[in-house]
Amino acid sequence: MEIDINFIPKSREYLKKFVLSNYRDFHLDMNEYRPINGYGEFPNSSPIVQCMREITHIIGDVFSDLSIPEKFSTSEDLISQAKNFIDHLKAFESYFIESMEELTSKSKPIPLPIPTIDGNRKRTIEVFEKFVNLAETESNQREGILTKIHNPTDTEKIENVLKRFHSVVNQLKNRRKDGGNPRETIIIKDEYDVQDLLHGLLKIHFNDIRAEEWNPSYAGSSKRSDFLLKKEKIVIEVKKTRVSLKDKEIGEQLIIDKANYRNHSDCKVLICFVYDPELRIKNPIGIKNDLKEVSADFTTLVYILPNE
Repeated sequence: MEIDINFIPKSREYLKKFVLSNYRDFHLDMNEYRPINGYGEFPNSSPIVQCMREITHIIGDVFSDLSIPEKFSTSEDLISQAKNFIDHLKAFESYFIESMEELTSKSKPIPLPIPTIDGNRKRTIEVFEKFVNLAETESNQREGILTKIHNPTDTEKIENVLKRFHSVVNQLKNRRKDGGNPRETIIIKDEYDVQDLLHGLLKIHFNDIRAEEWNPSYAGSSKRSDFLLKKEKIVIEVKKTRVSLKDKEIGEQLIIDKANYRNHSDCKVLICFVYDPELRIKNPIGIKNDLKEVSADFTTLVYILPNE
């Protein structure tokens, strides 16, 4: 029985130890307390002996292998079947109570199968209830981790859009044809085309996207930001390389942008997106390292794609 560390490992290990330690004894008790072995009939003897059979067979057939997803499709499936087993064993309780009361009222001795089988039943219920509690705690913790993983930050959402931008551009070139001619599509020729397409892609994650917002002046001049996400306090600046706009020019423009937004009340994160489909920039890592800044007050991130 292999324990997959990705699925409720501690609780499954706990249950595994119980099964391995007790299955042999349960099997012996099941055979020992059959009526033909001399214990004879007693009140509710048939369902009480059947209870021992149920404990042994279900543990052996269902819970001897706790692998996920090979035996149980999910951790929730295993937990659900454990709960069903608990309910099943609890349903036998009335037979033991009735049997004990009847024998006591008649001052008859209690046959050994009754306390032994009831003890096995109660111990099994106790262990499986503890397993369920442990497993549900582990499962909830795991779900919390997965939820965190699958709920990216605003910056990570933008990063994902930017990293797929070039693939989207290429996909848009392959449009269906009307009468043998491709349908019209956006062709990325300059910075404005990049802005138009990026604006649409950002709408996937953000509702309030303010394009070309005026910003406070720096060094005697003011400029418009390409995109302002006011609620998120993120500004996105877009550049597209061309013959006259390569490493040196891009670096100089981004330095000015960074200085311009450092004290902007609506900008805590500046994201600089440089679209370089012709791979004109020779040292993208150098530009990124020179401009990247991460702090509690102001962060600058630079994405130069698709050449990263």
